[in-house]
Amino acid sequence: MKIEVGMKCKQVVAIEKYDFDYVDQEFEITKVTDTVVMGKGLEIGVGFGIKPSEFEVYFELLHEIKTKNTYIKDNIKVIQNDRVTIVILSDGSKGVSKCLPQDTYDAVKGYDIAYIKAKIKSLKKQLKQLSK
Repeated sequence: MKIEVGMKCKQVVAIEKYDFDYVDQEFEITKVTDTVVMGKGLEIGVGFGIKPSEFEVYFELLHEIKTKNTYIKDNIKVIQNDRVTIVILSDGSKGVSKCLPQDTYDAVKGYDIAYIKAKIKSLKKQLKQLSK
């Protein structure tokens, strides 16, 4: 699987040569290049930088993470808060749907609206790149 910024991972093997032993701790990927994968701890003030070829030896990607109001599935981050749904695509495009106080909140409809808004922004970015 392709490693992308925003994905979550968990350390599964300690990196002995650097005394980096945070097994079972979760990290968020903050930078990905051909030479390095960088991440920061979600609950601890620790980060890492590792060669992409070594990443899978020491870390495991978490494909779907559910917390109280946030989850990631298929490289799409979804945040649901009270009457608001936010969708962030892998390219950083963000869509927001808000439910008015007089309306009934529907999580599925909120996700669909936010996803479509994010996708529109993503497509506009692509179109802008192509028309240069």
